[in-house]
Amino acid sequence: MSTALVVFVLVLLLPLFLASWRVSLVGLAGQGALMAWLAYDRDGVTTVADGVRLVDLGLVRTLIVPVALYRVMAARNTGPRNDVIAPNLVSWTLALTAVLVGFRFAAHMPLPDSERPFVAAAASALLLAMLVLASSERVFSQVVGVFRFENALALFELSRPEPEAEPAFRVGLLVVLVVTLALARWYLRTLTPAGDAPAPEAS
Repeated sequence: MSTALVVFVLVLLLPLFLASWRVSLVGLAGQGALMAWLAYDRDGVTTVADGVRLVDLGLVRTLIVPVALYRVMAARNTGPRNDVIAPNLVSWTLALTAVLVGFRFAAHMPLPDSERPFVAAAASALLLAMLVLASSERVFSQVVGVFRFENALALFELSRPEPEAEPAFRVGLLVVLVVTLALARWYLRTLTPAGDAPAPEAS
């Protein structure tokens, strides 16, 4: 497994153990940056579709998504603590188990050796995103879970070199991501109280 994928898995785990919404946003930025690096290192920028993908990973996921969410949370004067998963041994054990299950899944799949590490990291990311979504109904945690899920799917896509994609297809995926971000910002502004009170439960 490459160093970038090892760091990716660590970036997935660290925000789950540190109860800070700022750390969660740094984690999302780190995931986007690492995926952009992996895509560029493997494929470079030889087509328009490659360029759109790098804008998606390296600009939107790495910079625009975390900054946009940060501005909403800062404007609401949100307290620094946010538990993405419950802060107890059971939840932390489940998080580590999700990573192990993801790697075991990849180990048993009939995959080329070059694809197996990507699938292992992506499966781990997907399971951790599902854990985040299932663990808390707080609005910010749900938003983080959605973008973790998006990043897991993007990494799955990176697992296999593909024939030249249509630029329109890449642009469509980028539009879906931007619309998701707009909805997430609206939910945070609407449902997150100002001040240090904990975020309300999503209905």
